[in-house]
Amino acid sequence: MRKFHRWVGLIFSVFIIVFCFSGIMLNHRHALRHVDVSRSWLPKSYGIKDWNNGIVRGTLQLGDSLLVYGIGGAWVTDSTMQSVRTDNAGIESGADCRRVSHVVMSTDSTLWLAAGYDAYCRRLNDSKWRKVDLPGHSERLSDVAVHADTIVFLSRSAAYVATAPQYKFSQFTLQAPEGYEPRVSLFKTVWMLHSGELFGIVGRIVVDIVAIVIIILCITGILFFFLPYAVRHDRRKGLKGGATRKAKQLAQSIKLHNKFGRRLIVLTTLIAITGTCLRPPLMIPLVMGSTSPLPFTAQDSPNPFADKLRAIRWDETAQTWYMSTSEGFYRIADLTTRVRPEAIVPSPPISPMGITVFEQTDSAQWLIGSFSGLFVWNPESASVSDYFTGKTYERPSGRQVGNHMVAGYSHELGGAVFEYDNGLPNLPMPEIFKSQPMSLWNFALELHVGRCYSPFLGPLSDLFVFIAGSLLTALLITGYILYNRSHKKSKKQ
Repeated sequence: MRKFHRWVGLIFSVFIIVFCFSGIMLNHRHALRHVDVSRSWLPKSYGIKDWNNGIVRGTLQLGDSLLVYGIGGAWVTDSTMQSVRTDNAGIESGADCRRVSHVVMSTDSTLWLAAGYDAYCRRLNDSKWRKVDLPGHSERLSDVAVHADTIVFLSRSAAYVATAPQYKFSQFTLQAPEGYEPRVSLFKTVWMLHSGELFGIVGRIVVDIVAIVIIILCITGILFFFLPYAVRHDRRKGLKGGATRKAKQLAQSIKLHNKFGRRLIVLTTLIAITGTCLRPPLMIPLVMGSTSPLPFTAQDSPNPFADKLRAIRWDETAQTWYMSTSEGFYRIADLTTRVRPEAIVPSPPISPMGITVFEQTDSAQWLIGSFSGLFVWNPESASVSDYFTGKTYERPSGRQVGNHMVAGYSHELGGAVFEYDNGLPNLPMPEIFKSQPMSLWNFALELHVGRCYSPFLGPLSDLFVFIAGSLLTALLITGYILYNRSHKKSKKQ
């Protein structure tokens, strides 16, 4: 046990420190929203090539020009997408702030844009976007849609509706669907517990402190490993002052290591175990299961759609709104009244990463895309078929990731489908898109979930978090056992 704690702890301490630092950054996304990382620092798979990695989410025809939008903001180009200029003036800097989900144009030639944190608008002939005031808005935006003279911005929890010509937005919380029972996936519960979000800002700060404690345990553990060699070296060389100083540092390191490790063993082990559960293989049963919201936590909300709304579109033929949520699709005739949304079953599968394509192809059919694939959907007949094969969709068991990880779609480019991994190789891409940075928060996420290690670990990268989390849990438990044994021996003596 002592050898395991000593050698495995030494080898994995660097990875554990990376986990802790990246976890702290993940807990403060809003504070880091303006900080970016060059993709040249990352493995080649993170580079922008052939329109991959979500660089294009969609397009909008503007007369003879084309507005292109995606993870790097907005651009204006020609029909061949070769003559390109950026269209981000007025939008806050930072890749996370310029992650555009959708752009629409109202009947008075006003463009409306939903970015990462804020809503924007500009007249067609203007060169700068203006921030739109959404009353009570405090979370990330999901989408924007237009119907006649009505504009709807969608956040993760509410709808913001305004009409021409004043465009004064009001916030609306949607009513609970018929037969609604509040349920939360076990995966999300464990996720919120791991980040501390379950208990609001206080919970996140506590988790940050625990991460700092684990970093201290790693550093003092490394010192505990190397300082005895340094002390013996100085003694052999007759350097009494150096040996004494390093012996004191060793004693202080041991004291700190034992003190923090013993007193916070429950919290550190809890963070390690919950983190292990958030990646395969343990995450799969958690995704499939659900539970009631925990009372007196962030889950306990009177809003039935809290943190669930993802996208919205108006169907002129059916005279209804269609909404994509983390729990499936709904239809609702009016967002501003107490009309209850109605669930649509069956509906296309949507990856946990969220919907990326929501396009009406004719009066009855819609294209629905995500990392689970691309599907043709008729909400009225409830038919779903695979866009690529034409076959009727049959829901598989297990992980909802398809053969085509669809990141975007363009009707204006002849029905071009942009895949996250493969992009769109047959369409030449201008150099300007290759220089788009990645947000620091997104980079921290890639580090935290182990995807950055895929060039070195290959298929094992999916299991990296599980292996590392299991080892960290074992290190914490063995350390606590070793401390108790040593403490009991010293008492007897």
